[in-house]
Amino acid sequence: MSITNSQMIAGRYLRYARARQRVAWIKAQLAAGRIVQLATYTKATSYDARHADMFKATKAGAFVQRGKSWDCIDFTNLQSFGPRSGRHYPGPSDVQ
Repeated sequence: MSITNSQMIAGRYLRYARARQRVAWIKAQLAAGRIVQLATYTKATSYDARHADMFKATKAGAFVQRGKSWDCIDFTNLQSFGPRSGRHYPGPSDVQ
């Protein structure tokens, strides 16, 4: 059973594509030795290179591990900073 183009749902894999881009950006920043900060309205958490395995992208979105559970990071603000200089690198949503 195959479906035609007119039956396809617009943006069917968009959330997964954005999650992969977000996690790829985070892992690239961590691999470069920078600190990535995830910020919500109430809390900001910083991650460095040792936390690279705590991020994953699924069809449900981008997630970071918190204990044994996973928290969605699709709607958080992302920032990256140099470890010593404090230089700010814009997040993926700031670049587009």
